[in-house]
Parts: sequence; structure tokens; C-alpha cells
Amino acid sequence: MMINIISQNRLFSPADNTLPRHGMYRQTEGDKWQINLYMLFKKLPKPRGSRANWYKTSQNMVQKLPADIFGREIREIGAVFHDEIDRNTWITARSALVLLTYGSLNHKHLAVTQWVERYTGIILPRNKGLSRREVVFGRKLSEFIDKELVDITYGDYELKTQQRMCNGKYYVDFAVKHYWNGNEDSSKYYVYLIEFDEEEHALASNQVADSIRDSEIKKQEPEATIIRVKHNESDDWFELVRNNNGLIGFESALLSSISAASCGVVGDRIIIDSKSARNAYDDMKNQSAWLLNYEKQPLRGIEEALKRCGIHYEKARSKTSRQLRVSLESLSSSLYRWSPDSAAEYVLQNLKPD
Repeated sequence: MMINIISQNRLFSPADNTLPRHGMYRQTEGDKWQINLYMLFKKLPKPRGSRANWYKTSQNMVQKLPADIFGREIREIGAVFHDEIDRNTWITARSALVLLTYGSLNHKHLAVTQWVERYTGIILPRNKGLSRREVVFGRKLSEFIDKELVDITYGDYELKTQQRMCNGKYYVDFAVKHYWNGNEDSSKYYVYLIEFDEEEHALASNQVADSIRDSEIKKQEPEATIIRVKHNESDDWFELVRNNNGLIGFESALLSSISAASCGVVGDRIIIDSKSARNAYDDMKNQSAWLLNYEKQPLRGIEEALKRCGIHYEKARSKTSRQLRVSLESLSSSLYRWSPDSAAEYVLQNLKPD
């Protein structure tokens, strides 16, 4: 059925009158907003490959969304041939927002998505308490657990969003219980508390607040594994979980590398030298060896891991080699933050003193 447009040449006034009018937008006679798909593509951060490849990949991703919520948008997006998009290709604003929010490279499209929302006044439905990106990540996580994780691990999984913690003081984005002996044995499970961190979490003040928050949550759930997934590392995080054959955070994986690199404890410092650092790059001694950079400069790679985990250290030199002298207190604090308390205790007990 043809949709009548008020005027082909008219620039339509945005719902937010502080925005300038733009030719990417138009309205039908029923005041329904439409977006020019060709022009929308030009507004996106440059993707790898062609417009056709981006749209085809996005079509496949959108097909996995729940039809009861996005059925009309899924059909409209699927009806556009990826290799026939031109200046006359228009889709509804809701379909455009679905593409931006759930399609390929969606983590790069926040600014454009917000512009479309402000211009049209249309916002997609999402779970209370979750941001747009968190909704996207949550769907990926749920699908990943159902289609991949259950195949590479034993037992059953339970996923909850906005898990209430510390008597309601905090809400965790995603809480995962892994019943490693099956749901019928509900007393045996691992707990993973996953936070999806957007740009504001990189601010120093927010990093301090996150650390305090994680500490309080661990007091309530000492055997939980805390996982923070940065918004621009979500794809890498899923790959990390695949390689680990189980849920894990980057910090936990890097902590195992730091432990493997240790050659002993002197006083309140863990000593890592050029020779011992090579152990962290050995797949037989460290399952997370593949994460480390600078294989030919192992101390540099360990130093990078220490910085990522927020562990204090100092550079030094013995008579025979360069060293990193790591604060035992800082390492201990990091272990207890990111790992179950029992796992942290095990690692600390196995750091052999000189």
C-alpha cells in the first residue's frame, strides 16, 4: 500500500524545535515519521565494508528480536533489499531506531539514535532501569547463554535483570546463576554479577564509586564473581567467555596472568622479573595467555595488565634483570573485588615467598 507524503521537497519541523530541520526526515499525511535510509547510512560512523554489507548484517541481527514487540519493524526491515538502497529508500522512524539500536555496530550509533529520537519524538520500549545499550547487551547475553554457553559448560543457567542488592541500595544490571549440577540441585551454583559500563564509568569519580559499590556488594555475596563489561568491548568480552569456556571478566583473566608471572614475595611486594613474566605467556601455565600483548617484552605486557586491574606497582632493577614490584595489598584488594573470596584466598596462599 502506498503512503501519501505531504510534500516531497518540504523540510519537516522536528518534534524538538531546538533542532534544525533536515532532509533525512519526512512525515506522511497521518503524521507518521519516516527516515531516508540512504541519508541515515551517511550519518553513521564509517563501518567496515559497504552500506549493503552493513544492512544485510543488521537484517540478520534484527530477525532475532521478539516478534511480539518488533514484528512490524522486523518485516519492514526485511522487505528492503540490502543491495537496492538508494536516495528513494524510506523506512519508518521506529524501524530506523530498531536498526540503530539492535543492528550491526550499534554501540557506535548512540549520538545518531538520540538525534532521531529528539527529531521524531519516538523512543523504543525498553526494560525499566536499563539503558538502550544495556537492553541490546542483555538480549545478546541471554541468547549467548541459551545457544552457546549451555553447550560448552555443564548445568543450567538463570539470568535476571536489575537484581536488587544491599537492601535495594544497588541494582545489578544482570545476575547469572550457574547451577553446575543442574536446576534440580539448587544448592550448588556459581554467581556472576555483570555490569554493563557506558562512557561515564571511565570518569575517575565514577570509578571510585564503582569500586565502593562492588566492595559493598561483595560483602553481601562474597562468592560472587563481579564482571564489568565496557560498552566498546562487549564483542571482545563474548569472545573471552568462549575462550575461557565459562563466564569471566577481563580483570579476572588478567589477574591470573599477573599471578602466573610472579616469582615470589618479598615483604609486602610481589616480585615479577623479566624471566618469570614469560610464564604468563605460556598457554600451559596460564589459560589467559592469549590476552597479553608484547610477547617479546613480557614485563611491558604485565605492566599493562596491572594498570587495567588498577594494581599499584613500581619499576625496579636487580643485579640481573628489570623488575616490577607489585603491592601485595593492592593485588589482594583487586583479587577480592573481581573473584569469589575463596578463589582470591587460594591465589594468595599460593604466592610463594622468596
